[in-house]
Order: sequence, then C-alpha cells, then structure tokens
Amino acid sequence: MKVLFLCTGNSCRSQMAEGWLRILGGGAVDVASAGMEAHGKNPRAIAAMAEIGIDISGQQSKIVTDEMLKADLVITVCGHADEHCPVLPPRVRKVHWPIEDPARAEGDAAAVMARFREIRDEIGQRVRGLLGELQIAIHEPNGQALLVPGAGEWHMSLRVADLAASTVFYSALLGVPPKDRTARYSTFIVPHLRLNLVLLVNDRGAPLDTYSLYHLGLAVPDKAAVIAAYWRARALGVEVVKPPRSTWKGTPLHELWLRDPTGYLIEIYARMTAEDLQTRPADDRETFLVPGTAGTGAG
Repeated sequence: MKVLFLCTGNSCRSQMAEGWLRILGGGAVDVASAGMEAHGKNPRAIAAMAEIGIDISGQQSKIVTDEMLKADLVITVCGHADEHCPVLPPRVRKVHWPIEDPARAEGDAAAVMARFREIRDEIGQRVRGLLGELQIAIHEPNGQALLVPGAGEWHMSLRVADLAASTVFYSALLGVPPKDRTARYSTFIVPHLRLNLVLLVNDRGAPLDTYSLYHLGLAVPDKAAVIAAYWRARALGVEVVKPPRSTWKGTPLHELWLRDPTGYLIEIYARMTAEDLQTRPADDRETFLVPGTAGTGAG
C-alpha cells in the first residue's frame, strides 16, 4: 500500500502526516510526502511531533514527481494542493483532508506552538481513521518525547590527569589517531561510533572526581571481541579492573572493565546471542572467559 501526502510547500501538514502514518502504520504502509513546491521543514512541526515521540527531522522537503504520484492513494492536506493537484495515473485514489495551516497562526510563540499541537493531533486522528478504513492495525507511538530530535552524533569532553598518556590510551581504545592534538587538548573523530571525543588538560589543578563519572561503555560485536580487547589491554599495560566474564544479572553481557590513565572506568561489552543464553547457569553465577583470571583484576 503506497500513500502520498501532498500540500503546497511540504513543510508542515504533509510532513506531520507522513510521520504519523509511518509510525501508526507499523511499516505496513509505504508513505511519502511532497509539495507543489519545497519550502523546507518547519521547526515547529518537528518539535510538535517530537513531543509525542515521533521524529520527522530526517524527512526531506521535496517537490512532487510523476513517480511519486504512482501511489495507491494521494491525500491532499491543503486547499491549494487539492485545487492544483497534478493529473493522477489511472486507478490512483485521491482524498482531500481540509486541514488549516498552523504556520499561519497568530499570537506569541506559545500560542503558535499550541496551534501546531492542535493540528498535529487532528492529523493523528485522521491517520488513525484512515488505517481503520484500510483495516491496518494501529501501532501507537511509545510516547517518549525526543529532547533532541534527529540527533545522530555523540560529543563528549573529559578532563584528564595526563593528556599524553590518555591520548595513547584512547587512540588504542577507539582505533583512530587524534584528529587534532595540542598541549591543551586532543580531539578524536570516530565515524563508526558517531563520536566526537575531546580530552582536555586539567588546567585548574583541582582533583578529578572519577567517582562522579561512573563509566564509559563501548559495545563490541561478540564475546571473542571482548576477549581480544583483554589481551590487547594487557599488551599495552592498561589496568584491568575486571577480566572478561559473562554476567547474567540484569542485562546478560560479556564484559571487560578497564581503567584509563586518569582513573575513569571503561566497560567493553557484547550482548548475548541466543546460543550464549542457552548456557546460562542455574545460579546466574558469572563465568570467566579467560582461564585463570577468576579473582584477578583491580576490583
């Protein structure tokens, strides 16, 4: 089932409708949106949808094409698009939803945002009605608000006791050399983790409270990678806090705990496979992955 939402500029109503149908349809509907023109996405539409846990920041504002019109259903969400809708191919059904443009709302910022929420909810109800008509199960969003919609990169800065030693440690941990290195900082760009990490000298001379930062975690593909990280750490002289082990309480993991030169804890972990879970001991006692390491480590 292919559905196209069409409006004038593909910035507000059609964008929200696309996001609603993608989530509520649970993947059963191939949905897109477009405009007679492309005005760009409205930040308030993105924010309103994010409040209910639907991220539309990755959607694009685009001009409708002949290929897009080859849908099963075209829904116009504004009068201009309804009146100027291109000629549709045979057997394409067209429906019009007369929805007011929230971008035309007047008043202060709070009043305008309130109108966006009202239109958002109206579109949501219309989409639910459409799914009922199509006899497609509705998958409600989880309601988790997105504080930062569309975030795709993690940026962290750490003050360290020894910049040179920490630069060597994180180069080995992350598998990349520092992009920039000065007497005051080292910067790492790690594409495979979407991570920007900056190590900063402790120029205030104040004690670094490593107790406050509980740990940094780094996921690896499997148990073998956890064990390999252990031997690599040993070869580099990195402090091993807890040797490789399988733990079952909470989330079952294969894990290794290290300590960086400043004293921050680093957890290297891999999630259990279905085959791993079949070996779970009856008493949930941890299992050490390298013979002779039980009871070793700094902690």
